Amino acid sequence: MNITGNWYYVRRDLETVLDALFQLPPEDYIEFDSLLNVEELDALGYVRNFPHLTCLMCAVDEGDHKLFSGGKKSLSHAYSPSSTSMGLLPATCYKVYLDLRGQTLPAPRVVGCIAKCFRHEDKPLDHYRGFNFTMKEYVCLGSADCAKRHIEKGSAVVDRLMQALDIPFSYEVASDPFFDMASSVATFAQILPTKREVTFDGHAVASLNYHRNYFGRKFNISLSDTPIHSSCVAFGLERWIAMLRERFGDPGQARAVLADLLAQPDTVPAS
Repeated sequence: MNITGNWYYVRRDLETVLDALFQLPPEDYIEFDSLLNVEELDALGYVRNFPHLTCLMCAVDEGDHKLFSGGKKSLSHAYSPSSTSMGLLPATCYKVYLDLRGQTLPAPRVVGCIAKCFRHEDKPLDHYRGFNFTMKEYVCLGSADCAKRHIEKGSAVVDRLMQALDIPFSYEVASDPFFDMASSVATFAQILPTKREVTFDGHAVASLNYHRNYFGRKFNISLSDTPIHSSCVAFGLERWIAMLRERFGDPGQARAVLADLLAQPDTVPAS
């Protein structure tokens, strides 16, 4: 999805409002690149659970360089490089856990982060769903109570924002598209669901995710000698622009509502 003209400014305003609602200091924001080496992607467990959504980055084989430059070979669906060393990021928060591998945190923390993400979608593409998208997340790392409070704050942020925009929405327990629904992770997610999606007209535009101590244990991230619990509140920015287009039609109206929300001192939920 291309975001053009004044809708670009709507997206920028939306990010400003989200940052104001979550109230993080400037040093707690990170913009990540979209690359993972294949070892990192495998360590996350993403390929095991979502092989059908995984995107890899590869290069033209060195032995084929002259063939391509000489016009004797061209790219086609049949071309298959012999190796790959990089994968494309499927969710922004993964970079947070990878960056903190093996660390002991001095205190709980919340990280605001954003990145271009990639998934080889197996559902029809439209103005809400694409192979690549921008995911803005607010990730909490700390105790179980801290992670749960972060989800509560995320819900309050979503409620306040949607009410101000006068957009009908609902919360739905998510059913992630695991490749093998009989796998242990998929079964656990069904028994003890830890993800809720914010939906508008059948489209998920945000999600609230409680990971328990999964990433703390997997990547040896601790707080007071105990694996951290983590949670994140994620917003798909292109989906929000698609939703705002349907709601307002005119970007000026959307910007006016966002500006009014930003100007109100009582719109930020207490931590």
